[in-house]
Amino acid sequence: MTSMKNPSWPKVFAFVGVAVIGLVLAAYSASVGTAGVAASLLGKRQDGLDLLSVGSAVILVGVAGMAAFGYLALRGARDLTRR
Repeated sequence: MTSMKNPSWPKVFAFVGVAVIGLVLAAYSASVGTAGVAASLLGKRQDGLDLLSVGSAVILVGVAGMAAFGYLALRGARDLTRR
C-alpha cells in the first residue's frame, strides 16, 4: 500500500479537523449572507446582493468540504477499527 492509502489515527483526526473547519466556514458564510440581506433591505446601495451571493457560494464550498473530509475521516476510522 502507498502511504496515502495507509490509514492512521493522525490522518483521521486531521480529516475531522478539516471537516470541522468546513462546517465553521459554512456557518460563518450564513451570517455573511444574512448581513447581505439586511444590507440590501436597510441600505441605499445594492452591495448587499453581492454579499448574499458570496455568502451562498461559500456555504456551498463549506458544506462540500465538510462532506468530503468527513467521508475520508469516517472511511479511515472504519478501516482502522476493522484491523
